Amino acid sequence: MSVDAAPETGDVVRVILRAAADAVRDTRDAALADEDDGVHRHRTAVRRLRSVLAAFASPLDPAAAGRLRVLFAEWGGRLGVVRDAEVRASSAAAALDDAGIEDAGIRRRLVDDERSEYRRLHARLGELATGTRLAEADALLREVVETPALVGADDPASAVLRRILRHQTRRVRRAAQRLDGTLEGLHAVRKAARRLRYVAEAIASASEPADDLLTELAAAGEWVHDLLGDHRDLLLFADGVERERARAARAGEPVAPYDALADGARLEAAARLEALDGALERIRTAGKALRRG
Repeated sequence: MSVDAAPETGDVVRVILRAAADAVRDTRDAALADEDDGVHRHRTAVRRLRSVLAAFASPLDPAAAGRLRVLFAEWGGRLGVVRDAEVRASSAAAALDDAGIEDAGIRRRLVDDERSEYRRLHARLGELATGTRLAEADALLREVVETPALVGADDPASAVLRRILRHQTRRVRRAAQRLDGTLEGLHAVRKAARRLRYVAEAIASASEPADDLLTELAAAGEWVHDLLGDHRDLLLFADGVERERARAARAGEPVAPYDALADGARLEAAARLEALDGALERIRTAGKALRRG
């Protein structure tokens, strides 16, 4: 089922929606059990579901799709808070090891305290998982997956899929055109690239065989998303290091290692941005090929 194949829109949307919903369901227990990488995998599944709901809002019931996106945005935000603490701790541990810093005070502030915060936030996540909002999200998702109200379900899928993919590439292009050097602008590009990636991957997963253009769109979106994700994480790490540096200074502790860690992280973040133009050009090239098809 490639972009140019002739299945009906309803068949494709049902396959894609069910796969996204199944991934959310199948990853939640591991996240709540705090299995290795469990929160990250579940958060990614939630993001994929929200991307699918946004991209396929036209054939789906827009009201139900919009409500689901709101509900899962709330849950995804809670997952994000937990995941950020996990990333801060692991990034700090890796940075200290790479720099050969063995200072117990620095490790306590940057690693041990963050791991304690992660455990606190994860425990709270388990409590929230039993709440009414997530129960409402699950019930509505089951209803939409099992009995989706689809517009144009009998229409050939090829034109619909191309229109959706073209819209996603335009979103990335427009966000890139609005870049103004702010973190907000970069975040908008990252979100647009992430949705392009997830939508292309969702369509490709329903394709037999997968279309080469779908693979390229997904890879290009992933490159931009990963670059800007790394950039964000590095800056957040540097900010956190500088906050702890101030606390260490007030306590009369050595601060030079904090400066080295923060400076190194900001240099790495700048390096990620240097590759952004090339990554965006890859999306533009794939988008042109899509328009020619």
